[in-house]
Amino acid sequence: MKNDPRILLYSHDTFGLGHLRRSLAIAAQIAQDIPGASQLLLTGSMVAGAFDLPPGLDMVKLPALTKRSDGRYTARVLPLTLKQTLNWREQMILQAAINFEPDLLLVDKAAAGVQGELLPTLRYLKAWSPQTRLVLGMRDIEDAPAATIREWRANGVPALLEDVYDQILYYGQRSVFDAVAQYGMSDVAAGKLVECGYLRRAQHTRLPADVRQELGIGEQPLVVVTVGGGGDGHELINGYLQMLSQSRCLPFHSLLVTGPLMTDERRDLLEQMADRPDVTFMKFTPDLVSYMRAADLVISMAGYNTTCEILSLQKRAILVPRVKVRQEQKLRASHLADLGLTRQLLPHQLQPSRLLAEIERSLALPEPIVNLNLDGLNTITKTIQSALPAPAPKASPVVSWPALKPVPVYA
Repeated sequence: MKNDPRILLYSHDTFGLGHLRRSLAIAAQIAQDIPGASQLLLTGSMVAGAFDLPPGLDMVKLPALTKRSDGRYTARVLPLTLKQTLNWREQMILQAAINFEPDLLLVDKAAAGVQGELLPTLRYLKAWSPQTRLVLGMRDIEDAPAATIREWRANGVPALLEDVYDQILYYGQRSVFDAVAQYGMSDVAAGKLVECGYLRRAQHTRLPADVRQELGIGEQPLVVVTVGGGGDGHELINGYLQMLSQSRCLPFHSLLVTGPLMTDERRDLLEQMADRPDVTFMKFTPDLVSYMRAADLVISMAGYNTTCEILSLQKRAILVPRVKVRQEQKLRASHLADLGLTRQLLPHQLQPSRLLAEIERSLALPEPIVNLNLDGLNTITKTIQSALPAPAPKASPVVSWPALKPVPVYA
């Protein structure tokens, strides 16, 4: 048995940055709490190299997939069919598991992988490495209950939860959204579920005063607008720019973070639309938390990671959820608004006058007091640590034993 634990992380990353950012946050906490752990992250993200890696973590870049507006997958860059790309990814994942010999596999969200690409690896580990713990990480909300149940049944997820995975880490709080009840999880699956809480995401590298000095805004209120990876969120950016175009002088500075996945052509067009001194554009920063910490108000979509950052920083926020393909963000924004922790505008409500009124109203509110469980990262690493095999005892030093003489037998 290996002395230092080996942890394999799978993050399919077909759209946006959410899965990658969550996996890196967990990997960083593992590196801190489980010294000596070796980690290998499998990811399809095109921007994985833009993030600093915690010590002990390496990455395998899978051929990139993307999800179209109709929810179907396709190769993102390479001139390959979906089947060819999935076959390639499937083999890379399996070979990584065979050669890395993990003590634990942590899968983010997709229990079977993209269109079942993880199944050969799960079969291999179950048959040939039964000591490897198989763990599924599950965000607070997957999709609307009926849609999730339908998708899980189509992909064989209930059987995987009951018969294959050893544990399910739930990155949420059941008093806010009860995934067990809403998604009809069996008693067997529910018995494996560990309610971790939300992931506290408040690590920053710079003080608010330094950020404000960089932006040249002094004590002026700062509104940070972010759309995650930038693959979507066009309604939010367009609505915000329309508001700016109808308001010559606003009592706050706007920082728009468009995301690394937005095309250069679209970003250039947006910057031309808002070429004014009270607006700053930024393509991407791995240190978004520092800017959010300096903000008086955050306007964003309702993705899991950004929402966790807002809650961790206890910031005033307006969430504009994605409402197409999946209802995950809409449900999350609605539940948090009901708790009084954030405000919500749907994409069709982004008329300039309404958006400006909502911003002014939000800036006048006190910062929220968040009483949710945000200790998810610590709970995750404690659970992983308890699931790992005990370190193998160190080998005894070689001792030169004298030759044994036969013992005489007396009649």
